[in-house]
Amino acid sequence: VKAGESGKLYAALSEAKIVKALKDKGFKVKKTNIKLEKPIKETGEFDVNLEFDHGLEAQIKVIIEPNE
Repeated sequence: VKAGESGKLYAALSEAKIVKALKDKGFKVKKTNIKLEKPIKETGEFDVNLEFDHGLEAQIKVIIEPNE
């Protein structure tokens, strides 16, 4: 993603962007499945919770790296 020298993102990473990245990798996830407390606004590694039907839950690690 585009980020400044301090690691701050120019545009926050929202549920919709995570859904698109997962779809590009072959996973079918809905925006409503992703549970972010707030949009991600900096580079780094973040644990993101997913909630599915029938009480199923999963956690993924989202790694945000700046474009060079």
